[in-house]
Amino acid sequence: MKRIIAIIVLIYSFVSLSAQDISEVVTTMPGDIVLGLDAGMKDILLSRPGDTLQVEVEREVPGSVKRLAMTSDFIHLKTSDAGTTQIKLLPLINDSKIICVVKTVCGGVCDSRIAFYTTKWTPIAEGNLFRPVTRDEFVRADADRNSQGFKNAYAALDMDPIKMKLSPDKLSLTIEYDIEGYLPEEDYKEIKPFLKEEPIVLNWDKISFK
Repeated sequence: MKRIIAIIVLIYSFVSLSAQDISEVVTTMPGDIVLGLDAGMKDILLSRPGDTLQVEVEREVPGSVKRLAMTSDFIHLKTSDAGTTQIKLLPLINDSKIICVVKTVCGGVCDSRIAFYTTKWTPIAEGNLFRPVTRDEFVRADADRNSQGFKNAYAALDMDPIKMKLSPDKLSLTIEYDIEGYLPEEDYKEIKPFLKEEPIVLNWDKISFK
């Protein structure tokens, strides 16, 4: 019951916020979301939204930003050689919206962080919006967890690199366990048979990712 009440309070706290598209979101985006972007650079990144060619701006520090994809409620930016930022507007059941930001850094393996904001860029605690996915959820349902082979392979997992991808045209979040590039080849061969082949897909139901 407490969880339901919390969700209702969260939803109705956004009733007064008007709907926005991704252009408005990026235009008002604070500097700590993507560093070094001025108003002119944002305008360039938002230009020609139907163009499939990458749009790029050059910052003084720390380098260029490329627009990899854009829809009316989504934008995907390459912010460095190793980093990307995805931003998506998510609808709530009262027709208002919140912002979801996924930042990913890849260096051998990829690791993502997710955050939520109001359309005025006030941070929202993940709380009921997103439940972190654990490594156990990537283990096959039919895996024999009591076997020595599983125990030995599982013991090598001392890091949980989670890669997240927001869909440009759907209300979904794809989550991959990006462990292959982290483990030595032999260790990965041992654990691979126990891991699911497909990523986990969470769907936004206008209350949370499930």
